[in-house]
Amino acid sequence: MHELNNLFAIAASDYQSGMAVLHHMGHIARHSLRLLRRADWQPLATCDGKSYHVLRDGSHLSRPIRASMFVTDEDELEAGWEALVASARPRGGRYDAPPSEIDSVLYTVVNGFAVCYDLWRRGSRKTPGTFLEILVGSLVQAVTPTMARRAHVPLLEPGESVSTDIVFLEPGGRGGLAIPAKITTRERIVQPFAHQRILDAVFGEGRFRSILVCVSEMQRQRDTGANAICVPGTIRQFQRYLAPLAGLYYLDPPARYLRDDVTELIPVRTLGDLLAHDLPARLEPEQV
Repeated sequence: MHELNNLFAIAASDYQSGMAVLHHMGHIARHSLRLLRRADWQPLATCDGKSYHVLRDGSHLSRPIRASMFVTDEDELEAGWEALVASARPRGGRYDAPPSEIDSVLYTVVNGFAVCYDLWRRGSRKTPGTFLEILVGSLVQAVTPTMARRAHVPLLEPGESVSTDIVFLEPGGRGGLAIPAKITTRERIVQPFAHQRILDAVFGEGRFRSILVCVSEMQRQRDTGANAICVPGTIRQFQRYLAPLAGLYYLDPPARYLRDDVTELIPVRTLGDLLAHDLPARLEPEQV
């Protein structure tokens, strides 16, 4: 874990200096899988029609992991990661890779790192979320060369800003894409809608777009169960009456959010869909 912490600290420092740190992410992903050789896979539960496992080391258990999406072979993961990075198309604002392959690689990269912290550094609960921010920010930055990556949107009043996880500003700073990135939303689902409401009020509707990026809503229940914590009614209300988001993007989307009563109001797709297809449209200002 000492080496994993060092690799992450270097990546975080370079990211804060403005770099897209995809090369660091590849090293971290491989080292995470190497550490996970020490853990045992155990079946956990079936939820949403999908099978979930946990990794165990002694009395410590990981978060639920969808084993069918997790690449356990280090060489296979490295090849998949390198193929994803090589498929970046900056002029098109997208990645030329199949969405399902993007999802599997990124699901493994994020959860491989997170499970190491679940098992061997349990006091650093915020670190996996920061890792997700750096990963998503770097992936989008690599295909948006004309936009400036920031962690907040400066408002028109001096000294005021809206802080979110990742923001890509258009030249001039009067529009762009805001990307809150969360492992799971839990009670924080209101934040992206509230921030979008402020951005619409300050800059006009459609100048800034917001997309919420998550890994899943799956949570472990004690040692034997798993459950997707979903709030479809809340999302529908926020989308209708607070401010509309441009989409919800998951690596492992909850089945409940894929029903028509949600998707007829807000697109719910995978992160692979975003990077392979949807990102160029999300970067364009809406015509209001």
